[in-house]
Amino acid sequence: MTRISGNIEPRAKLMGKMMDRCDVDIQHLAKDRLGLTLASAIRSCRLCSNATSCETWLAATAGEITHRPPAFCPNARIFAAMSQADGDKSAR
Repeated sequence: MTRISGNIEPRAKLMGKMMDRCDVDIQHLAKDRLGLTLASAIRSCRLCSNATSCETWLAATAGEITHRPPAFCPNARIFAAMSQADGDKSAR
C-alpha cells in the first residue's frame, strides 16, 4: 500500500505539468462526462510505468506549449482531445 500511496503526489505533479504543457484546461476536463474523464486520467497516470520518460519529456520541452502529448503517455488521447488548440475550445 505504501508504494501506491507514495506515488500520488509525484504523479499528480507530473500530470499537472503534462496538462500545462499540452494546454489542457483542467476545468473543462473536470466537467467532461461529469468528471469521469478526469478520474480516468488520474487513475491512468497513477498506474503508469513511464514516470521517468515523462520527467525526461517534460524537461526536454520546458517552456513550450506542445498541444501534442508524447505517445508513451496513457492519457495522450485525452490530453490531445482536451487541448485548447483543438477546434473552437479556445473560446471556453
